[in-house]
Amino acid sequence: MLMDAVWKRITRAMDRLAPDGSQKRKFLQIVGVILLLEGFATTVLSSKFAAVWGIPPVILGALLLMLFPPRMAKAGAVKHAPRESHVPDTYGIRFVDFVMNKIGNDYIVMALGAAVIGFIVLYNGFVSAESDYGDLDTLSFMFGGMLIVYPFAVKRFKVEVIFALLFITFVVLMLVVPQALMSVSDDDGSSAGNWYVHYMLAAPFAGSLNLMGIHAHSFEEFITITFRDGSVNTLGISTACAGLYSFSIFVSAFLAFTLVFERLPPRLMALVLGIGVLAAYLGNLFRMIVIGVVGYYNGMDALLWAHKNVGWMVFLGWSALFWYLVIRYADRRAHSAGERSKSNAS
Repeated sequence: MLMDAVWKRITRAMDRLAPDGSQKRKFLQIVGVILLLEGFATTVLSSKFAAVWGIPPVILGALLLMLFPPRMAKAGAVKHAPRESHVPDTYGIRFVDFVMNKIGNDYIVMALGAAVIGFIVLYNGFVSAESDYGDLDTLSFMFGGMLIVYPFAVKRFKVEVIFALLFITFVVLMLVVPQALMSVSDDDGSSAGNWYVHYMLAAPFAGSLNLMGIHAHSFEEFITITFRDGSVNTLGISTACAGLYSFSIFVSAFLAFTLVFERLPPRLMALVLGIGVLAAYLGNLFRMIVIGVVGYYNGMDALLWAHKNVGWMVFLGWSALFWYLVIRYADRRAHSAGERSKSNAS
């Protein structure tokens, strides 16, 4: 009651500050998406001590998306309709509603979330050889926590909460599940994964450096570079360097966004997703080249610094452009659909 009234006043003020369809609102939405994804990536990729730096961007990004949500009204709807009616009839919302209706009880959903968290705690404490929590554990905790708070949060922020639930679910399916299955097998890695790392990353990385006059050659997941001072250094491409995390986070965000906020035709969705995946791959390859060049001219210490810091700069650049174009296209598509609806009605 009091909180609802306060929130309504805040959202009305935000609507006046950045009306639907305005460039200011689009800019704030893009900033919110980037902060959310970058903070999430920082939390996952960093050590347990540095991961805390990813929490403020996640909170700020989520707050911006709640205050300035992407288009949540159906095409042709009244621009200033009450916010409570802005729940789109999209595939993502239908699917989550269907699953929750099948479960049929909020306490079961919360119990599932608590079970996920409890399993991770027990596994790390009594089964795993390493008791410290890693990135996969962090993702699992996020997924379990999302299930616990879902029944309460969905009543007030249905669209945002469903987006967050789908996003973290996709990330878990793409990152946690495959790596968990690999960890219990005897294989060190799949042949497909080795093929990708060598032919799609290590070989192009070494070839690009050679084109720039920097002597380098690759073998499997290793790259040997001769620095300007004559020293020979061998670098290995780990899971994070291979772009697995950034790729998974990007694809998960795109799928959640299109399923919740947009109803794109399957062919168009596949095309846009393909462009985004290609941009993610090229961005990761460019990041590796920059790191190699920095190391060649400035030594191993500078290379390690670039390895820690260049990634988020590159990710920030290409993802900002990508999400700006996606949101701009979505807004134009909604506007065109609204104009057609008005023409047909008249």
